[in-house]
Amino acid sequence: MEVFDMKVKKIAALAVGAAVAGATLGLASAQPQVPEIPKDFFVKDGEPNVKIVVGSEGAAMDVVSAADIAAAIGSLLYTEKEVKVSDVSVVVRKDITYDPDDIPVFNNFYPNKNQVFIVGQDSLKDVEAWWNGSAFSANYTASVWNGGTYSGTYSLELENVANYGKYDLTGELTLKGITLEEIANNEVNFKDIEDFKDMTVKINSAVLNITLAVYNWTKTVKAKDPITGVTTTKVKWTLSNVQPGAGYSISDTISKGVGEGVTLKVFDKEFPIIFVGKAISKNAIVDAADSFVYGTYHGTDFYDQGQEVEFDGYKVEILDIDIQRNKALLKITSPSGDETTDTISKDGKVHVYFGGGIAIQLLDTFVGVAGTNTVQLKVYTNLKTMKSGKEFMPGWKAEFAIDANNKVIKWFALVNEDPLEGKEIKLFDTYTIDYSGTVKTKEVGKIEYAVLKAYIYIDPIEREYKDITLTKGDEIEDTEYYIGDINVEFKPKETYIPKKLTEPITVLDTEIMEQGLENVDSNLILVGGPVVNKVAAALADDLGVPKTYDEWKEKFGTGAESAQIIYKEKCGKIGGYGVLLVAGTDREGTRAAAEALLEYISKL
Repeated sequence: MEVFDMKVKKIAALAVGAAVAGATLGLASAQPQVPEIPKDFFVKDGEPNVKIVVGSEGAAMDVVSAADIAAAIGSLLYTEKEVKVSDVSVVVRKDITYDPDDIPVFNNFYPNKNQVFIVGQDSLKDVEAWWNGSAFSANYTASVWNGGTYSGTYSLELENVANYGKYDLTGELTLKGITLEEIANNEVNFKDIEDFKDMTVKINSAVLNITLAVYNWTKTVKAKDPITGVTTTKVKWTLSNVQPGAGYSISDTISKGVGEGVTLKVFDKEFPIIFVGKAISKNAIVDAADSFVYGTYHGTDFYDQGQEVEFDGYKVEILDIDIQRNKALLKITSPSGDETTDTISKDGKVHVYFGGGIAIQLLDTFVGVAGTNTVQLKVYTNLKTMKSGKEFMPGWKAEFAIDANNKVIKWFALVNEDPLEGKEIKLFDTYTIDYSGTVKTKEVGKIEYAVLKAYIYIDPIEREYKDITLTKGDEIEDTEYYIGDINVEFKPKETYIPKKLTEPITVLDTEIMEQGLENVDSNLILVGGPVVNKVAAALADDLGVPKTYDEWKEKFGTGAESAQIIYKEKCGKIGGYGVLLVAGTDREGTRAAAEALLEYISKL
């Protein structure tokens, strides 16, 4: 066994996990047999239960092996704890998406025995379920879909298409000229039901009308008291923005429409209304019965002569004020640096600059308390004109009507500019229109029967969900169910709580010998044999190993093949604690023994 004269300082335990992964690299072709060593020899209750003893005369490779063993033991430092939970809740998700009614085309999923389609024998014309609001007799031409085009106007409601103030508005969508192109172009075989699974939809006219006037409606309902037998008249109040049905009457007008100072939102577009019945024309706001102006209103304020103020990047400087003639000289600068100078008067006019970028109205001029000349101005920015018939979004134009007397917009409509056509049509970027047919077939004997359900579906592009957090005992809304109990099961049922080394577990053999073997207070791992490790030499007889290099060489050979791992569960010389010897005839043997131990520890 080689002897090295070197001084080795105390080795602190490395961080948990360091070098463990690499510990198995470079293993000798024939690893030593590792005896069965219980885990609590190394750690107990999440704490180190062993000290690693390095020979003060050992090779540098022994020091590396000791450090690797310390790191491997560090990876075992954890405690197991049963997982317990309290205050458990569950999240219930409800789909609250508004889904408009679909347009029925054909449905004989529930026919009587005389309305069964037989593939290869019958025509869909002969099925009395072709939709027209009621059955018709064995003649396709009598259907509302004669020629593949719906005869008439199909109307349905779309909720929450617009709002202003606290009012969410419903729109009425009317569709005209709804055509199934494959039928219209004679591209379907009426004896092949598969042809009806998918079709191209074309809609010539689509109009979404939104009534902006809001009313209270009343309906008189007679009711008899079950106890007294007296009949009374009750009034039911409802808020609506559509025309009332039979038996209703208007009791109160809440809003005649959208007026100035109110923001109208149609789908995702907002219109903060500034002027109703007016438009921007060159440098002024002019009357226009078919238009309204929207933008940002900055309110009314007082400004002194010489003062400069900024509105959305536009700068307004009060150059001069003529109190006698109620005039003011202003310099207006755009965000890009363009300038214009203008004299405005107290004449009720709104002066527009930079194409509506900013607009100013002079309300008054006077001498202020401090003796300064002061002007009162109304200021607007980002003004735009919306004219009836103007494009609202690609493919759609806006049409609306204005009540000039009350200065309000009475109704607002979206009208398609070109026919809508396709396998899937986008509607206002909010819904999709798509024909779909569902076919079911069944063979009875040699005859194949089939049924078809076909609709033009109008579905939301994005769905909206509402999440509700519930605990034990809570009721689930809109149902008769409640949360009776919540069962939570964890796998695994234990959790692992890691711990850190708080003091070194690697020491020199001289430290153990100085304190005395009888004072050892933990298990020992001896790195290096008796020639280089004084503790290994003192316990050689107990471990049953030779004490000299020649004896080791003769018994175990040299190199990696000389590696030995010897375990003694209890050793009397160190108070009954366990001992584990990791050694070889030379440094290669000790290293091979350490690598085998590292692999063993990694599997504990």
